[in-house]
Amino acid sequence: MHRILCSAAALSLVAVAPSFAQRQVRVGPTYSSISLEDLSGKTHGFSSFGGTAALITGDEGETGLTVARYHDLSTDGSLRRLTLFGLDSYYYPIGTRGVAPFAATTLGLARVTESAPATQCPPLLCQDTVSTSSQLALAFGLGVRVNLGSSAVATVEGRFLQVPGSQIQSLEALLNASVAFGSLHKGEFLEGTVGPTASFFIPLSGSLRARAPSVGVRFRRDTKKAGTVGLQIDFAPLRLTAGCSPAGCNEPNAILFAPGYEASVRPAWGRVYGEAGVLLAGIYTQGPDRGVAQGLHGGIGFDLSSGQLLWNLNSRLLWLRRNSGENVFAVQVGVSLSPMIGGKARQ
Repeated sequence: MHRILCSAAALSLVAVAPSFAQRQVRVGPTYSSISLEDLSGKTHGFSSFGGTAALITGDEGETGLTVARYHDLSTDGSLRRLTLFGLDSYYYPIGTRGVAPFAATTLGLARVTESAPATQCPPLLCQDTVSTSSQLALAFGLGVRVNLGSSAVATVEGRFLQVPGSQIQSLEALLNASVAFGSLHKGEFLEGTVGPTASFFIPLSGSLRARAPSVGVRFRRDTKKAGTVGLQIDFAPLRLTAGCSPAGCNEPNAILFAPGYEASVRPAWGRVYGEAGVLLAGIYTQGPDRGVAQGLHGGIGFDLSSGQLLWNLNSRLLWLRRNSGENVFAVQVGVSLSPMIGGKARQ
């Protein structure tokens, strides 16, 4: 996943050349490659097929619907299948034209079919019990959209996917190729930026520590109604100092997803802002924290203008509630570099 984050960050720094306005609706097939860990920590790879339809709702956003079928997700020889109906939200900090990086979230309905060994009769005399349940699914990640003229779109996305109540907590890579149609989207492009970031996790309380600096991508976008919206996505290698006995589960890897609202003042040299928002930590490695931990974040930051580049320095207080119920507090201090992208109306 960290390779996906770094690749998307590199693409985000490519100057977006003027291009045709994109048609508002896109529809096309989706293929994904998903990895799951079994109880021993061994990784298994699977694939899925489906389709996506999406509508551009503004310069900074797109809303879509994805249906995907995962025919086999078994890591232990039992039956496990998934059909996912997902409502997708795409956030474009520099617009949807040209080569456009985006952050995506999905909230959906998961139909999970799983088998469990029969327990009321001798082995080999009874078949496994197969049951199907409906559960909520959550996914978040980042990707890159490439517009091929005004009538074709391709997207590549890496994300964390979880279906609570099942064994599905995983990393997934998605590829979509779509045909675009409908009216051309015309709007006013407001200031936005995206670029790579590196940060340090400084623990205050709790049993989570950092094994190495976090790396990821920082998004920022001015909007007409909501002021400035920020988002940072990090790959965070962590270590547990207590409460973990199986070998290897004391070093979880997490994907931190931290959207926030920024209130700012703008002196001549850049910007000073305060930020607050929710915090999600998707942990896909085996151990007591596997799944999603929730919390909040808030802090201050500085944007420093340097020609066509924008340096960002920020510090945030993080609060996470682990699956065990433990509250973890930490300070995250980071630096980011991104191009200055902005303008008035861009047709």
